Amino acid sequence: MKVAVVHTWTDDQTQKVLDFAKKVKELAETKKLPAGLDLQSISVAKGKNHAVCFWDVDSIDHLMQVAGSLGPTWQIEAFEVSDFFAKKKGFFK
Repeated sequence: MKVAVVHTWTDDQTQKVLDFAKKVKELAETKKLPAGLDLQSISVAKGKNHAVCFWDVDSIDHLMQVAGSLGPTWQIEAFEVSDFFAKKKGFFK
């Protein structure tokens, strides 16, 4: 299932959030995320305390359990999403 995770934090939590994102990115790149969790992207809003991550997961509960084990102290919301529109990525595009 496709899942969007929205992170919202205060200014004093920015470094912790960025460290968290770097750790998750590293786990994804080295293929050390738990089975059933596949990170698709991380986008951080410029000048805002918001980030959105897109995942393919076996369940939201599993994703949130793993996220919780990394000790976030900011607001995290996760919900299943479906593509309303997605630009096609083809060989000649």
